[in-house]
Amino acid sequence: MINTVSSNPADEHPNVSRQRVYNSSLVLAFLANVFQLIAVSLLFRYSDFVDVLGGDEWHLGWIVGIASLGAIACRLIQGTAIDRFGPGVIWVVSLIGEILAILWHLNIDSVTGVEVYLVRTLFALSLAGTFGAWLSFISLQAPYERIAEVIGVIGSSGFVGMAIGPTIGDWLFSRPGSYASQVESMFQFAAITATISLALAILAWLLARRSKVFLPASRPVLDNPLRVIWNSKPGFILVVGVLMGLTIGFPGTYLRPFAESLDIENIKSFFIIYNVVAFVSRLLFRKAPQILGLSNTILIGFGFMSLSMLLYLPLQNESHFWLPATAGGLAHCFLFPSVIAACTNAFATVHRGIATQLILGMYDLGVLVGMPVIGFMVTEAREKGMQPYPFTIKMLFGTIVVISLAYLLIEKLKSRRIDRQPMA
Repeated sequence: MINTVSSNPADEHPNVSRQRVYNSSLVLAFLANVFQLIAVSLLFRYSDFVDVLGGDEWHLGWIVGIASLGAIACRLIQGTAIDRFGPGVIWVVSLIGEILAILWHLNIDSVTGVEVYLVRTLFALSLAGTFGAWLSFISLQAPYERIAEVIGVIGSSGFVGMAIGPTIGDWLFSRPGSYASQVESMFQFAAITATISLALAILAWLLARRSKVFLPASRPVLDNPLRVIWNSKPGFILVVGVLMGLTIGFPGTYLRPFAESLDIENIKSFFIIYNVVAFVSRLLFRKAPQILGLSNTILIGFGFMSLSMLLYLPLQNESHFWLPATAGGLAHCFLFPSVIAACTNAFATVHRGIATQLILGMYDLGVLVGMPVIGFMVTEAREKGMQPYPFTIKMLFGTIVVISLAYLLIEKLKSRRIDRQPMA
C-alpha cells in the first residue's frame, strides 16, 4: 500500500531551510544534550544504588526493566503531545520531571518497596519525553534527505556527555566517605547537570521560535496514534529498534557488575573510549546513510555490535576495555541515527513526534524485556556453576545474528517487490 501523505518536509514545511541546516538553536540543543547525557551516564552506576539498598543483579534488572514499562505506555501519548503542542514544550516539561525523579532517589531506603519502582518509572517516563522531544526538535529542522545526518551530528553530543559522566562518577566514588554518601553525591551531581540542560533547552526553544527556523506544531485536533501507525506501516524496523535497545542498553546497566565480577574497579575508560570512538566516527561517517542506504548502514551497525559482544569475552583487566568499547562505539555510530531515520521516514512530517516516540518506545521495549532477562540469565548461570557473564554475552551475540539475518532477508524481499512493480 502506497502512503498518500507527503513524507518530504520541504513539501509540508516550506520554512525548513535546505541551504543552512546547522544554526544557533541546534548548537544550544547540542550543548543541552551534552549535560543531559552527563546526568544520565552518571547513573550508569545505578547498580551501586541498588547495592546500597541491599539488592543484586536480579533486583537491578527488574527495577530498570519494569520502570521502562511506564515509558513505553506513555510514548505514543507523548508523541501525540509533541505533534500537538510542539517539541519545545514537551522537552522542557520532561526535563523538569527528570530532575524531580533524580532528587526523589535521595529519599529511597528500600530495594523491595513500591517507591523505588515508582521513582525509576518517573525517571524513565521523563527521559522518554526528553529524548523524544529533543530528537523531534532537531529532526524537524532538517530536510528529508538529511534527517539521519542531522540526528547523527547533533546526536553526537550524547557521546560527549556519556564520556564525561562516568569519569565524574568514578571520581565521586573514589572520594573519602561512606558508600551511601558517594551514591548520594551521584544523584546530586546528576540533578545539577540536568538543571543546566533545562536552562539550555529553554534558550534553544526560545531562539528557534524567534528566528522562525523551526515551526512549532499547530495541529487543530489530536490524531489517533494507533491509526497513524497503521497507515504508515513502519514494519520490521520496530523489531530492529527492540534489539537496539537491548544491546546498547547492556553496558549502561550491566558493565559495572560485570567489571566487579572480574575485580575491575573503574569503568570510566570503557565509556571514554566508547564515546570518543562513537563521536569521531559519527562525524566521519555522517554521510553513510545517504551513500550506503539506511538498511545497509543498520546492518553494518549490528555487525560491529555482534563483534563488541565477542570482545567482552577475553576481558581480564581495565586495559582490555578498549576492545568492546571501540566496536560498541562504532555500532552506536551507525545504528542509532539510521534506525530513527528509517522509522520516521515511514511517517508524514506532521507525525514526526509519533514516529520518533514509537521507535524510541521499541528501544524501551528492548530494555523492558532485555534487562530482566539478562539479570535472570546471570543469576541462573551463577547458581548452576556456569560463568554468568560469558554465558549471557554469548546469548546476546546469537540474538544479534538471528535478527540481523532476518532484517537482511526482509529488506531483500522488499527490494525485489519494488523492482517488480510495473511502472505507472
